[in-house]
Amino acid sequence: MVVDQNQTLSTLHKMVAIAVIALLIYKVVYRFYENIPQYSIGSFLGVFALVFVHFECARSVKTGSTSSQFGSIFMTVFMLNNFPVGTVLGVLMLYFSIFKWEKQPIFKVPVID
Repeated sequence: MVVDQNQTLSTLHKMVAIAVIALLIYKVVYRFYENIPQYSIGSFLGVFALVFVHFECARSVKTGSTSSQFGSIFMTVFMLNNFPVGTVLGVLMLYFSIFKWEKQPIFKVPVID
């Protein structure tokens, strides 16, 4: 039986990615009604990259490795400026990625049924 670690942190990363997707959809719909400059295409690409990185963090924190912990902390620090929702989710994610981190086991014990 495979037991993934850091399920709550993974779920929080997925929630942030879904919120960013919702904001992207709003921005695309708003673009049809307002005259937005052409350089907004770069911001769309940046948002797609942000969504990809959050989904990648959600997948990698389940392994419990140190590099995924640093990646999660790095992404979370930038979310703290997104007041109010990003700040609340960012504080929760920092709490789970620093104080409640479930490490990858050094030795795996075989399970005999």
